Amino acid sequence: MFRNQTEQFRRKYFVLQWHITSECPNRCKHCYIEDFERGKELPFETCLQIIDDFHKMISTLNVPGRINFTGGDPLRRPDIYELIDYTIQKKIMVGILGNPELLDHATALRLKKLGVMRYQISIDGLEETHDSLRSPGSFKRSLEGLRMLNRVGIPSVVMFTLSKLNARDLIPVIRLMAKENVYIFDFARLVPIGSGENLKDEMLEPLEYRDLLLRVLEEYRKLQESGSQTIFGRKEHLWKLLYTELGLWQPLPNQREKIIYSGCSIGINLLTILSDGTVYSCRRVPIPIGKVSDQSLLEIFLNSEKLNEIRQEEKIEGCNQCELWQFCRGCRGVAFGTFGSYFARDPQCWKKI
Repeated sequence: MFRNQTEQFRRKYFVLQWHITSECPNRCKHCYIEDFERGKELPFETCLQIIDDFHKMISTLNVPGRINFTGGDPLRRPDIYELIDYTIQKKIMVGILGNPELLDHATALRLKKLGVMRYQISIDGLEETHDSLRSPGSFKRSLEGLRMLNRVGIPSVVMFTLSKLNARDLIPVIRLMAKENVYIFDFARLVPIGSGENLKDEMLEPLEYRDLLLRVLEEYRKLQESGSQTIFGRKEHLWKLLYTELGLWQPLPNQREKIIYSGCSIGINLLTILSDGTVYSCRRVPIPIGKVSDQSLLEIFLNSEKLNEIRQEEKIEGCNQCELWQFCRGCRGVAFGTFGSYFARDPQCWKKI
């Protein structure tokens, strides 16, 4: 049976994705951000208070926590190192979802010494495709950044944003990332929000997407059997549907009570803070659920009227009649971006209900 490599690395913790700046040198065609200028960032002292608040929240919930600092490009915020240091002193794990432009040896070494647990860089195709989606020279800079991370010993993570524009490059990129000894590789589907709203026509059709997943699954198997040490993630919740169809996974029988076992993390162990302090349940679902200047994170997480409405997973069209709803529910970001409703059916799910 095909082994899901990520199972042995999965840990239960609460994730705070924090966009500490919107400043970014790139203008990626599928970016969720629409305003790239600086000036809306929260002041340093407020950021320290948010870290304290998050520490209080996870202590109250009795769960470990991780802050993923991102942007824009988080390295463009001058006080990022002090924020990382303060976070780690609080026994909170730190990851970076960033860019390669400022990632030289001295910077990578500094992040390593601070204790950053991983650094994620985007690769959205081979050189021509990637650069057309991001910026000229971005592909080479990204590869150099990944090699720099490997040299200093920070686990390198690559995320690929999938659409018709780069689907042909997905498997070649998977092979390249295995060759480059990337620690984790994964991909996520294009969500048509922000700049990506103009790319709705570039979303894969359901059966087209299923066929691609089958080919990716076979490529993962070959690479694992050849000894690749890269971890191939399963961010995509529709893997559960494909695994079930292939007989590689069985859901629990007769489990219709309101228990969520896996799938989307919204309302469970995830919050996102934008650079101005607005809080989302997920960056890919642009529905404000609170603001850090007005409420504590725990208060938002437990009592937000909008978040508690979103938690009514039984309202999701199609999923509410599927035996996999406690394990999948598709991508709420793709559904919202396509139809304007959180509870809409995932347009790329191929299962007929």
